[in-house]
Formats: sequence, C-alpha cells, structure tokens
Amino acid sequence: MRILVLFLFWFSTSASAQQDSSVWLRAVDIQSHRFDFSDVSMSMQSIDTSTLSKLNATTLADRLNRESALFVKSYGSGSLSTVSIRGTGAAHSAVLWNGISLNSPMLGLYDFSLLPMFLLEDVKVQAGGNGPLVGSGGVGGAIFMDAHLDFRKRREVKLFSTYGSFGQMQNGIALEGSTGKLISKTKFYHQQSKNDFEFKNPEGLRKTQTHAEVNQVGITQDLSYGTSSNHVDVHGWFLKSEREIPALSVAQSSAQAQDDHSFRIAMNWSVLKQKWFWNVRGGFNQEEIRYVDPAAHLNEFSRAINFQSEVELGFIITRQLKVMSQIAWYDGQAKAPSYPKLVDQQQISLGAKLIWEGRKWYVNGAIRQGYFDGKAIPFLPALSMRYQFLASLSARADISKVYRVPTLNDRFWVPGGNKSLKPESGFSSSFGLAWNQNFDKVSFGISAGIFFAQLNEAIVWLPGANGIYSAQNIHALENKGFEGDVSLKYQMASWSFSGNVNTNIVSSVITASDPSYMSAIGKQLIYTPELQYRSQWSVAYKKLELRYHHNYTGYRYTTVDHSHFLDPFEFAEIHLAWSHHIKSTQFTLSAGIKNLYSENYQTIAWRPMPGRSFHTGLLFTFGK
Repeated sequence: MRILVLFLFWFSTSASAQQDSSVWLRAVDIQSHRFDFSDVSMSMQSIDTSTLSKLNATTLADRLNRESALFVKSYGSGSLSTVSIRGTGAAHSAVLWNGISLNSPMLGLYDFSLLPMFLLEDVKVQAGGNGPLVGSGGVGGAIFMDAHLDFRKRREVKLFSTYGSFGQMQNGIALEGSTGKLISKTKFYHQQSKNDFEFKNPEGLRKTQTHAEVNQVGITQDLSYGTSSNHVDVHGWFLKSEREIPALSVAQSSAQAQDDHSFRIAMNWSVLKQKWFWNVRGGFNQEEIRYVDPAAHLNEFSRAINFQSEVELGFIITRQLKVMSQIAWYDGQAKAPSYPKLVDQQQISLGAKLIWEGRKWYVNGAIRQGYFDGKAIPFLPALSMRYQFLASLSARADISKVYRVPTLNDRFWVPGGNKSLKPESGFSSSFGLAWNQNFDKVSFGISAGIFFAQLNEAIVWLPGANGIYSAQNIHALENKGFEGDVSLKYQMASWSFSGNVNTNIVSSVITASDPSYMSAIGKQLIYTPELQYRSQWSVAYKKLELRYHHNYTGYRYTTVDHSHFLDPFEFAEIHLAWSHHIKSTQFTLSAGIKNLYSENYQTIAWRPMPGRSFHTGLLFTFGK
C-alpha cells in the first residue's frame, strides 16, 4: 500500500505549471550547498556519480578509494571505512549531507561504507582546512553530498540491479517527477553480500572468511516547491544496515555483529532577489548502533542525535563584490551504556564572507567566531584567492585557521572522559598552479600544489598510572606534502579517449607530545601512507566504453615506533559498459573485474580484503 501511495504521488507531479527563468541563479550560484568556499579558489574534486559509476561501486567508500586523492582506511569488504585527507585523522574531515553534518557527535567521524552510491548524487571533496565556514572538524577537508533537483518538467523511472562474486547483490528503483514548480524524487535501495571470500593468513595458509554477511536497505525522499529563485526543499533519508563482524585473520571465529539505523531530515528555504538573497536551513541526524558480542557477554545500544539550524543572508554590492553573513547553531547529544546520563554539547557561531571577482583576480575572505558550551572558540579567519595569469594558466592559494571540538566520548566516556578538554586548533594552507589547454581534438590539463598544516592541543587517549586510558590535549601535529594531477582527453568521430593520474606525497608527524610518546616524535603517523597514486583510463566507441583503474598505496606503519608496517599494494579494476536508447527508454549493461591481479593486501592489520571478483549490472531508465 505504501509503495502504491508513493507511485501515485510521483505521477501526480506531471500536472502542468509555469517554469521560472531567473537569470540571477547562475550569477550568485545559490544552490543547496552549505556556506562554503567556492571551488574556484580551493582544491575541489567532483566525484563521478554517473550511471556507470553507480553500477561499478557499491558504496561511496569504494568510489573515493578508486578515484580521489584521499586515503580510505577499510576494515574489510562491507566493514567500517573512514577517510584521511592530506594525512589528517578520520575525525578531521567534515561530512555534510544537504548542509547537515553527518559526523558522529560521539566519535567525530563517519563510516563511509554506510553510504550507497545509488542514493547519492552531487558529491564533492574539498581538500584543505575550512574552519570559518565548515566549522568543527574541517581540518583536513570536507566532503559535500547534495541532492540534485531539476526544475525542468520531467518524469523518469530508473530500475537498477547488480550481481557479483561472494554473494554480492544490489537492487534499486528511483522515481522522479517535476512540473516546473513541484519536484519529487524517491529512491529505494537494497544490497546484501556474504563476503565469504578466500584469503591467505600470515602463515600463508588459505582460509575462507566466515561470519561477514552484510544486509542494507534504504530510502531517500527529496521534495522541492517553488521556482529557481524562491523554493523550499525537504530531504529525508532512512538507512538500516546489519553487519556480521568477521574474525581477524589470526583468529579462528567471531560471533560479533553490529546493526546501524540512521534517520535524517534536511530542510532549506532559499530566496533570491536582484540584489540580495537568503537561506534558512535546519535539520537533524539520528544514528542508532547496537553492538553484540556473545563471547564477551555484550549487547550494547547507543543513540546519537545532532540538531542544526543556520540562517544566511547575502548582498550583491556590485558585479564584482558580494557579501554574506551567517549564524549557525548545533547541538549534539547521545545516550550510551558508558555515559552517566544523556549528555549533550552545543555550538553557536557567527560568520561572514566577502567575495570579490575581477577580470583576473578572485578573492574569498571569511571570518568566524564560535562558542562551545558557552566558551569562546579562538577567532577564525580565512583567505583564499585565485589569479588568472593567462587564459590557460592560473594560480591559487588559501590559508585558514581550523579547529575541532572534543567529542562526547572524549568528554563523558566512563572511565576516561575529560570534561576540561580544549578544542583542537591550528591552521591549514596550500598553494597550487594549474595549466589547461584545448587543442583541436585534444584537451590537456596539469596541476600541482603543496600544502602545510599544523594542529595544536590534539586529543589522544593515553594510559594513566592506574592503567586506565583517558583523553588529553597533548599532541602537536604537522602535515605537509605535494599533490599533482595530469589529465588528457581526445575526441575523434565516434572514438573518445581520456586519462587521468593523480599523486599524493604526505608527511604527517607528531612534533610535540607527552614524554610517554617521545619515541613517536618526528615519525609518520600510523596508517598514513607517504605515497599514493591513482590512475584512470577510458576508451569509448559509440555506445561502448571500457574503463581501467589502477591505484598504488605505499607503506603504512601500524605501530608508533615503526617496528611493524603493512606492505605497499596495487589495486586494479576493469569495467565494460554498453548503453542503448529505444525511444524514451535507455538501458546500460555493465560488467567488470575488481582486484584484477588478485592482490593479497590489507589496509588495516589482520583484516583481509577480497581477491579477484566479478560483477555485472543493468540499469533501465524510462523517462520523458
């Protein structure tokens, strides 16, 4: 009955209406994005969320690992996956969905294995600190996930299904309709996997992974009413994941399991006039986790909720000058067995930014003053700029103060929580050059940049005299490195070719700490590769396309004294896709091989990863 109601609602949006044609939308770029830096002056990468991408990648963790410059720390197929941008920790990346923070108020991080690619649309990765505008946690960078709402009149249905090795299966349906004023987009998703792959244990013996099944269901609903210059958006997302936790490669068995339930809503009202505009945004995110370990007699339940609201007001002073202001409120609360009671902490902040865009210069300045549980956070300024030397040559630079407030676990966990912790604070900076040239049938681009960041009062859990770990502000961290990217595109008649290679060299070290950590001073942080590169190659003929991905990840130390490490590994994938149109219907058939050379590797010690695997997928699109 519920599905029937959703179908009837979607088809009801086919009623006719007049579409607005405001020309100011492009000039001010007022979208469902958060109060953030423009990608003109910051290092920003758009993640491929095309049809072929969704057929070949189960989760956002898979996609980020395949093509982005960040490092994905995975505990295994279907298990916990976190990200590291420019050598920073998992809690130093801000994760935002339609402007709402998804970072856990308990842990400060987010599990990217819980984000199905089918449910995602516009995904961008910003490298570099963004303290004044993203807020707490944007030390290494930020990941923005936004719904794409099209005001053009349209009706569309997508049916999606993939099957692969180790019992992998995905199915989804997407319904979209627009009258020009009312937009509705509904997505249903289900995936499951046994993850019963073979691997070699440290003794070289072959074993089959057991107790590793994953089941996930999700639904998203996006609604928008109005015009491109005055509209109200509502976004909803429910996700339920059930995961068995397999044993370590050196253990015999496991009975651990974890269920994750999330429910989130984001709402936004945008008004755009000739000389001014505003955004009013609010929402909440609820995460529930149940962890079971019969061997340890554990059956623990925790719930974390964060509420947010923001008001943004902007003025167009001249064609070159725009000014924006913002007030934001955040409340994170949680209940867990190791908390004495329901705990919460609040943040409120005032911010402003100024954008000046000339013929060759683009300058973006921002300030922010925040308050954490009634105490002022250090004043945060930021400046980013871009200069166009020639039509094909440009330079960019940015510098920003950054911070991260302690998590609820850091402050209230019993035992070990420390209510007197200070926010982590520091700065982030980068500089880069880019050259892009278009010839007759060839496009070529190359960019290179360096970055440097420091973080003081970094929070770490250390054992005390009684052997109990507690949270303390003792680390000073320094991150620096090089980023490079080369891309090539060639088009000739029915043929096209494209290639891209990006490289990351990162030094991430502790520069000062507690005497008990002296052996780690000046050494690369654990699970932080010094060298990575990603390459992607594509060749297409008419409706047929072949893609090849090849990644390299260097040494990762697993102990602070560097006595143990994981070997470098290379990972390759190949995918073939064919698309065809029949009137208003399009279908895409895809097949591929992951871990093409069956590399035996780990990203986390004692957590095996699957060898060579195969998959095939089909996506139908019926639309008008």
